[in-house]
Amino acid sequence: MTTPFLSILSLNRRFTNGGKESLNFIPGVNLLVGRPNTGKTKWLETLDFLFGDLGQNPFGEADGEGLFTKYDAASAKIRIGEDEYWISRRWMEAGAKGKVFVDKESMSAKDFQHWLLDKLGMPLLSFPKGNPMSGQTWPELSFRMMLRHIYRRQSMWTDIADRQPESEQLASILQMLGLAEHVFSDDYGQLIALKLQADRLAFRREHYISTLNELSRDLLDDGDIQLGVSTATIAAARKRLDQQVAHLRAEREALLFNAAQTGIPADRRSRVAELGHLRADVAARLDQAAKAFQAAADRISELRRYRADLLEEIERMDRAADAGAVLADLRITHCPACDQIVQPAAGHSDDCFLCHQQLPTEPDIAGLGAARLRFERERLAGELAEADQLIIVVGREQEKQAALLTTAESELQAIERELVPTRTVMAALVQDGVTALDIALGQVDERYRQIDRVDAALAVGADLTRQIAALQKAITPLEESVANAADAQDFDAAAGLLEDGMNAYLVALNQLKPDTWRHNLVRVELSGRQFRILVGRRPWAKALGGTDSLYFLMAYHFGLLKLSPIAGCHYPGLSIIDVPGDFLGEAIGDKENFIVQPFIDLLNTEQFDGAQLIITGASFKGLQGGHFERLTTVHVA
Repeated sequence: MTTPFLSILSLNRRFTNGGKESLNFIPGVNLLVGRPNTGKTKWLETLDFLFGDLGQNPFGEADGEGLFTKYDAASAKIRIGEDEYWISRRWMEAGAKGKVFVDKESMSAKDFQHWLLDKLGMPLLSFPKGNPMSGQTWPELSFRMMLRHIYRRQSMWTDIADRQPESEQLASILQMLGLAEHVFSDDYGQLIALKLQADRLAFRREHYISTLNELSRDLLDDGDIQLGVSTATIAAARKRLDQQVAHLRAEREALLFNAAQTGIPADRRSRVAELGHLRADVAARLDQAAKAFQAAADRISELRRYRADLLEEIERMDRAADAGAVLADLRITHCPACDQIVQPAAGHSDDCFLCHQQLPTEPDIAGLGAARLRFERERLAGELAEADQLIIVVGREQEKQAALLTTAESELQAIERELVPTRTVMAALVQDGVTALDIALGQVDERYRQIDRVDAALAVGADLTRQIAALQKAITPLEESVANAADAQDFDAAAGLLEDGMNAYLVALNQLKPDTWRHNLVRVELSGRQFRILVGRRPWAKALGGTDSLYFLMAYHFGLLKLSPIAGCHYPGLSIIDVPGDFLGEAIGDKENFIVQPFIDLLNTEQFDGAQLIITGASFKGLQGGHFERLTTVHVA
C-alpha cells in the first residue's frame, strides 16, 4: 500500500481590510519566481503555518507594525489522494489563534497532525528521545517533524533538517521509509518500560540492602556482617542470643541458689520451698478467678442489654394493641378515589359497606390481628422471664468467683507476709547481682526484637527480588519479539532506495552540466539506532563545501520524492524548496534551471502523477515544463 500524494492547489491570504491575494499551483513542478524581497519566502512561511505551526501567526511578528497586522487569516486548498480539503488559520480571531480549520471544522494543532497522518495513511506512533533507557516520555512522531524534511527553508541549508535532534531526525527517516512502525512498535515500547521498571527495582533493592547492612551492623557480629545481612546471619545471631540467655539464666539461678544456701537456715529451707510452690499455685488460682469474674460480669452486662431490648419491644406491642382497639370502630366516610361521601347501600348486613363484598365469617379479621399481637407479646414475655433467670444464674457465678478471688488474695497476702524475712535476707545478699542479670536479660530481649525487625525488613528485599524476577520473565519474550522484528527489517534495502534516488539526481546534474558533481556518489547507512549519509568514506557535512552541500541537499529532496510511489514507504509526494539567492555563489538567474530539470523529468512520469514540487527562484528563464507563479511587487522596509 502506498501513501496518497499530498499537493497544494491554492494558497490564500486575507487582508485585515477584507481584500484577498492568492497563488495557484498544480501537481508537478511549480516555480515561484520573483526578484529579491517580492515575498516568496513569506508565502511559503504562510503555507508552513497552515500545516499546524504552533506560533501566533505565519510571520513571527508581534510588534503590531508588520505583516502580522497586515493580514488576519490564511487558507490553502489541498489534495490528498482524490479528496480535496480547505485548511485555514485565523490568528486575529478571538479563540481561534491556536486552531486549524479543516473545511468548517476547527481542531487543535495536535489533532490536526493526527488528522493529516490518518488521511495520509501514516501510523501514529511514539519514539524514544535520545537514549531509550533514559526514562524520558516518548513523544509522538508528528507530521510537522517530517515536514522539516519536506519543506526546505531559505535559511536552513546546513543539514538535512536543520536544528532537528538526531533522534527525531532518525524517527522521521524511518517513518518515510516505512520502517518506524516496526522499529518503534508497541512491543518495543513495552519492553523499554519493563526494563526501566526492573532497573528501578534493582537500584531500589541495592540501596535498600546497603542501608539495611549499615543499620544492622550493631546487631550482628563483624564476621557475619562482612557477607551482608541474610537469613543465615539472622539465624546465627538468634542462636548466639539463645546461648547468651541460657547462660544468664543459669547464672541467675546459681546466684539465687548460693544465696539461699548461705542466708537461709537449713531448717527453714524446706518451708521456703514449700511457700514458693504454694505462692505459684495461689497466683494461678487468683488469675483464673479474676478471668472468670470478668467473664461473668461481661455476660451479665450483655443479658441486661438484651432484657432492656425485650422490654422496649413489649411496650411497642402494647401500644399497637391499644391503637387497634381505638381505631377498630372508625369507618370510611369518603371514597378514597373520588373523595365523595360514601352512602349506605341496600344489601346484606354481612357485606362490606364500601366494596359490597361478603365479609368472611370465620375467623374474624380483626380477631386475627389481635391474636397475632397476643402471641408475640407472650413470646417476648417468655424470653424476658428466661433472661431474668439467666441474670440470676450468672450473678451467682459472679459471686462465687468473687469469693474465690477474695480467698486467693488472702492466701497470697499470708504467703507474702511469711516470705518477707527470707526476701529481706536474700535481697541483701543478691540484689545487685540479680538486678544486673535482669538488666542484661532485658537487653538481650530487646536485641531479639530488633533482629525480628531486621528479619521482617529482609522480607521486603525478598519481595523486590520476586518482582524483578517476574519482570525479567515478562522481558524475555518481548526481547525475542523485538529482536525478531528488527531482524525482519531490511535496513540496507531501505537505505538503498534513498541512496539510489540521491545518486540519480547527481548523475542527472552531471549530464545537464558536466563536472557539476565531482565527488564520489553518496552512500546511506541506516539502522534502528543511526542514520548517516556519506560521500566516499566521510560524513557529507565534512566532505562537501558550500555549493556542493546545496547540490547534495537538492539530491536529498529528489531522493525523498522518489520514495513516493514505492509500496511500504510513507512519503507524501510533496517537496517545498526555498532556494537561497546565491545558490551558485552569485546572483541566480538562468543558471538555476539545471537544478530543477531532474524534478521536471521525474514528475512528468506516470507513476508520479499527482506528486508536486514548489520551488522558489529569481526567474527560471527559459525553463520548460513547469507552472509559473510570478511575484513582481518589491517590498521595501
